Amino acid sequence: MASDTPPTPKKSTLDTAANIAIILVCAIAAVVLVRNQFFPPRPPGAPPQVEKGEQFAALKQAVPAGASRALVVAVSPTCHFCNDSLPFYKHLVDQRNQQGSAVKFVAAVPTEDSKAPETAKFNGAGVQPDNVVQIDFSTIKVPGTPTLMLVDNNGKVLNVWVGKLDDSGEKEVLKTL
Repeated sequence: MASDTPPTPKKSTLDTAANIAIILVCAIAAVVLVRNQFFPPRPPGAPPQVEKGEQFAALKQAVPAGASRALVVAVSPTCHFCNDSLPFYKHLVDQRNQQGSAVKFVAAVPTEDSKAPETAKFNGAGVQPDNVVQIDFSTIKVPGTPTLMLVDNNGKVLNVWVGKLDDSGEKEVLKTL
């Protein structure tokens, strides 16, 4: 004969606690999975990467006097992606000039290279930067070239794009003018 007595409070509390523990473990596993899938951890030894909101004295000095914002393009004379991007940089400067935008275009080259070769490459491609500066890329967390950074006159990074840009990336940069 079966008893129709309700479960004891002790068993009910234990079941509830076990269910809550299972839900918490599942939630933690889901968070870890999503984080690793969409925000993979940086590989050990990977260089730090510049992010929006960071501020650097070297970038403040790169912005031409009187300008409120500049698009700083970190390039290297030996970078084929930089060379492949020269037509876009020319288009960018041409668009800026046509629109009368106050955003300055600054070429940043690594301190270990002379300014002359990179300036010649820009000029040979018809790209006329407003300024060419030598910067130790590690001090501004440039992970590789080319890297474009929209910065204000205090050296604060407003936006950043890394690598040779696809069409949507180029359109996004053009909107910043």
